[in-house]
Amino acid sequence: MTLCQILAKDNSELKGKGGCWDIVNQVNDFSCTVKSWDGEYSVGLQHLKSFNYLPQECQQVREISDGASAQRS
Repeated sequence: MTLCQILAKDNSELKGKGGCWDIVNQVNDFSCTVKSWDGEYSVGLQHLKSFNYLPQECQQVREISDGASAQRS
């Protein structure tokens, strides 16, 4: 599992999505599908910044994310 941050830059579709951590679900040739706090997005690689977290830290973030998603439902 990889964690990243969306960098909205000049992409109006990503406005308001920058700065939060996201979970990479799928890696494609020029984009990634990421799970964010409010849904899934296909994001170009130029709009992603990788966090260099340890596997244990990534697992903790996934558990927090799953818990938050369950509460919203």
